[in-house]
Amino acid sequence: MIIGLTGGIASGKTAVAKIFQDLGAVVINLDSLSHNLLKNDELIREKLVYSFGCGILNDKGEIDRQKLARIVFDNPDYLNLLNSIIHPKVIKLSDDLANQELAKDNSKVVVLDVPLLIECNMTDKVDFVVLTYADRKTQIQRLIDRGFSEIEAIKRINSQMSFEEKRPFADYIIDTNGSLDDTIGQVKDIWKQIMLVKKKS
Repeated sequence: MIIGLTGGIASGKTAVAKIFQDLGAVVINLDSLSHNLLKNDELIREKLVYSFGCGILNDKGEIDRQKLARIVFDNPDYLNLLNSIIHPKVIKLSDDLANQELAKDNSKVVVLDVPLLIECNMTDKVDFVVLTYADRKTQIQRLIDRGFSEIEAIKRINSQMSFEEKRPFADYIIDTNGSLDDTIGQVKDIWKQIMLVKKKS
């Protein structure tokens, strides 16, 4: 069984993924796969330099994710271009990893931690969609706590599909505005429901 975990930036998705992992799920984080590709895939590096220029490189000639982010989050067309370069390979990698895990043990639950699960039309790859939610004020404050300016935080949030647009695709919604214990309780309840469905299938 595969769960698709998604949600806007700073909506508590990482915390929820960790809780699922603690409950026994295998978590595949597509952001981590993307970061590895940016660091290690020479073809993607060449495509990005061709598309965005040498200004996205650091002193070692590697992709500087912060420099790249400053460019793409100011321009929706650039963000779409970046996604078109990276996402096909990331999605293929995640498919392969999920299939490998299930081939080893079909009783496993795999969680695909995918910020753009809905935007990338990946909902058909999962059995359930779990959507995390935090209100805008909470998202902004969490990003500021991570070192972003308020303007940068708002740009990041505005660059993404809104929660209301994502809601119709969700089988389960987790509200992370409260305490960690509250979030843990919601995840455990969803896990129990999914386990019941799994037993019946």
